Amino acid sequence: MNTADGYVTDVDYIPGFYPQMAPTSLRHVAALNRLRPPAVRDGFRYLELGCGLGRSLTTLAAANPQGRFTGVDINARHTAAIEAEVAAGGLDNVRVITADFADLPADLGSFDFIAMHGVWSWVSPRVRQDVLAIAEKRLAAGGLFLVSYNAMPGWAHLQPIKGILQQYAALRTGDSRQRVRDALAYLVFIRDKKAKYFEDNPRAAAYVDALLKQDISYLAHEYLNEHWTSFYFAEVAAAFRTAGLQYAGSLPVYTNFWDLCVKPEFQELFRTTSDRLVAEAHKDFCANTAFRWDVYAKDPQPLATADDRLREVDDLQYGLARCDLALPYRANLGVVTSTVQGPLYQAFIDALRDGSRRLSELLPAVAETPGGGDRKPEEVIRAADAGVAMGMFEVTAGPLPPPPPEPPQAVTVPLPFNRVLLEAGALAGRPVALASLRTGTGLQIGDLEAAMLLELSERGQAGLAERIVARLAAGNRSLQQDGKPVTDEAARQRIVEQACQAFLQARVPQLLAADVVAAG
Repeated sequence: MNTADGYVTDVDYIPGFYPQMAPTSLRHVAALNRLRPPAVRDGFRYLELGCGLGRSLTTLAAANPQGRFTGVDINARHTAAIEAEVAAGGLDNVRVITADFADLPADLGSFDFIAMHGVWSWVSPRVRQDVLAIAEKRLAAGGLFLVSYNAMPGWAHLQPIKGILQQYAALRTGDSRQRVRDALAYLVFIRDKKAKYFEDNPRAAAYVDALLKQDISYLAHEYLNEHWTSFYFAEVAAAFRTAGLQYAGSLPVYTNFWDLCVKPEFQELFRTTSDRLVAEAHKDFCANTAFRWDVYAKDPQPLATADDRLREVDDLQYGLARCDLALPYRANLGVVTSTVQGPLYQAFIDALRDGSRRLSELLPAVAETPGGGDRKPEEVIRAADAGVAMGMFEVTAGPLPPPPPEPPQAVTVPLPFNRVLLEAGALAGRPVALASLRTGTGLQIGDLEAAMLLELSERGQAGLAERIVARLAAGNRSLQQDGKPVTDEAARQRIVEQACQAFLQARVPQLLAADVVAAG
């Protein structure tokens, strides 16, 4: 039995970048949960299991040249595509391995970070045991392991849809794409004919419409894998405990704050629950969690005090998520809506107007505000992390200056890797994540914005909208407004001009601050 057993391999997975996989994100989650993360300044080793087409792997490698990145996938077409992208982008810190998880090279070594997205819920029990063996053997002491999976109880009312799709597709002929198309058509038929399941589960009936908008290759991988399974958090935590790993936190960041995940009427339950694993299980029921990104640590060292964190993890930078950020600030996180105001967060905003800062720099800035000197460092640090959770602040690997007030007339794209992505991704129908050395991750833009940036870097601002209109026409791409195609040429021109202006005024300064582009 190998990694491909029961797994869809006749259809390539779709490319995608997942910021949760960035070393910066994993380090921040560990630190806010009072665990010491691996240091990265002088180098680190990163392994991605089941890397697919490798867009997260290569983007993170380009954004973290001091790291060494290894990607493993069973699909030779996937790994060949990654190697071509690595060569075209001039990356010298990436190794790609075509192998089963049970048959990795002897010289693989150990890693500070191991990440695995879109694997755990979709492979056989035997392969999950291979993953745990890798975690036990290959994760270095103090290292972090990221695993994502379909979670219960959020999947409880949708699992029958998965069953119908998989069972009907098994009766059809053709490749996985065609079989999933046939299964979707059947699903729509029984939904529209008011099958009792859909009458009793209106959310499942609505979910069918969402499926029809998804990429067919994604649906083949999501629903046709033989061993598709959703898990309770406790099951996954118990499995990783057998490999010697301890639960360290989760992503997105707000999921580490129970008061941002559950309604107020449930919050007393969490105030009186000291066991973190029990609290996570409660939280999933209160939030009806359907997907989890969990981080586990091997032999973690605790950060017991604020001084410990400032000493061990003060390289992370906090910056404003938006330059126009103002109080009161309202964050809607799905289950909970929080409103933020008051002198503490105003002090954060004032301190970050001129660029990002480390925690050791934020503490004295807050102390200078009225009443700020009476706040304990732990309270200030927790508030800063909560600001990240609510989308007010972002955490980056390096210092980030404020965006410039005006975009330049022309820009360059310094990283060869980013130029390759722009050329391939302009008007290609998917977002493009550009590597940023300052943030240590990818900065995602739309495919229309990718075309704008490519044109801007090649020929400047003059005539930008006209060139984009010509690109759209040459690629037979339509524009839509209010869900309908725009056929009037004057209207198309106006929409493109507005989009270009917004791109120049909002997105280009952000790209400049992140060093994704340079004036020139």
